[in-house]
Amino acid sequence: MASQALYRKWRSQTFDEIIGQQHVTQTLINALKLNRIAHAYLFAGPRGTGKTSMARLLAKAVNCQAEAGAERPCNRCRICVAVNEGRLLDLIEIDAASNTGVDDIRDLRDKVGFRPGEARVKFYIIDEVHMLSNSAFNALLKTLEEPPEHVIFVLATTEPEKIPATITSRCQRFDFKRIRATDVAERLAYIVAQEGFTAELAALEYIARQGGGSMRDAISLLDQLTAYGSQTITLELVQTVLGTVASQSVVELVGAVINQNVAAGLDIINQVVNDGLDPRQFAREIVEYLRAVMLVKLGDGQRLLNLPEETLTIIKTQAAQADATAIVRATTLFNTALFDLKSSLLAIPQLPLELAFVEAATPVTLPSPVVSETIIAASPPAPRIAVPVRAEPAAPRVISPPPPTQIATGTVGMRSSGSLTMEIVQSYLEQILRELEPKNKTMAEALRNQAWLHRVEGNDIHFITSEWMKARFEKPQPRGAIHEVFGKVLGYGVSVHFLSEKSVSLPAASETSSGGDEERKVDEDSEALIKVAEELGGKVVK
Repeated sequence: MASQALYRKWRSQTFDEIIGQQHVTQTLINALKLNRIAHAYLFAGPRGTGKTSMARLLAKAVNCQAEAGAERPCNRCRICVAVNEGRLLDLIEIDAASNTGVDDIRDLRDKVGFRPGEARVKFYIIDEVHMLSNSAFNALLKTLEEPPEHVIFVLATTEPEKIPATITSRCQRFDFKRIRATDVAERLAYIVAQEGFTAELAALEYIARQGGGSMRDAISLLDQLTAYGSQTITLELVQTVLGTVASQSVVELVGAVINQNVAAGLDIINQVVNDGLDPRQFAREIVEYLRAVMLVKLGDGQRLLNLPEETLTIIKTQAAQADATAIVRATTLFNTALFDLKSSLLAIPQLPLELAFVEAATPVTLPSPVVSETIIAASPPAPRIAVPVRAEPAAPRVISPPPPTQIATGTVGMRSSGSLTMEIVQSYLEQILRELEPKNKTMAEALRNQAWLHRVEGNDIHFITSEWMKARFEKPQPRGAIHEVFGKVLGYGVSVHFLSEKSVSLPAASETSSGGDEERKVDEDSEALIKVAEELGGKVVK
């Protein structure tokens, strides 16, 4: 006889055992106390987050025969035991994925009128309800809107957007969230202790991360490991049984990307694949690790990442050594390689990984400048310089493109001394915007029309824009694309910053321009008057 799966054996039996869905459990508990249970519920959320378990708990609690004021469900009365054992006839579970037709719903509608045999309320749990056909939804609509008093519907789905609004509007909707890895690990530790095993905390945290926020997936992985035959579940055992990649290999490969050591990185990739590990899993691990490095480099990685302290220390060290543009670029390349591995069957399975690594580890070189009248004549005009903020709006001051000799001298100086200048960034800015358009056309147009080059300090490039556009430019996706394209075209790891107009205080361009013209005009008039007076033998009295 087959043993019972752990995820079924340890299914939540009380509301307190539901992990990570307190916003749902608290609402339902209060509704039970106030006797305000609705006639239809919609439970939506990712798989393995407790939707069906919550529906069964609700069915038990509504029909529980415990005394008034006692905690429900009690799991001791006749109804609760029948639900736990799966033999309560008044709890009907329907799999909409295999009962999609209108005839199935018509049969349900005909049977709804029959009163429950054992319980007070008959419960219908329709799982994966989004799989029903349009005709089936139409057949269900009227019954769902006005069911008999002795019937409650619970609809569960992983894709709520596919459910018609006419159905959703007749239900109380609860959205289930992905469960945090720390909460999953705590639940796994409890199950391990109850089953008589021991496990390393790092191993349980690794299993929790592999579950991807699904409690059922994580418990199924734990079930697979307990069947291995070892009394102690170690991190090494988890990585061996699940076919995952040792963390050291990923760390070394990312180090090879940062140090641009192509030979070492190719050796690591081929060694991992030759050891029998799945290239897709390897790519997934690399992307996750590069994402962690990127978050530490550009964001609040300490708060966003749930990783062991020793792993976080290594990531911080590599993030300090790495260039932000190179990390964003490497993450993009390996994410593309992961997609290629998933979508095709290759004769050389590690080839997408090798190509992604070589491109990520190869520095982007700036194209050699060619000092030619034809090329310089074809160069696009330079972008506008930032408009300083005034109490009254002032017309932007436009800086004309530098002459050919300045562009050539500046570019050669950049390649020899490693420093950027305002003229260099201006001369390449239109090429940068053209490179950016395929990645994010909206941001390219915004950078062209709503941002102005302000200053260049070392490898830091500063633009001025509005407060609203500054927030859009600094979102992770456009920010990463902008850094990648600037680094690719300029050939240097640069950091692009955006300043709001309100934060910049400079003398107004129009004031500076008009003031200088007026002073020059006064000086010229004074000199002419003095000359005339001297010729006539007089003097100027001020």
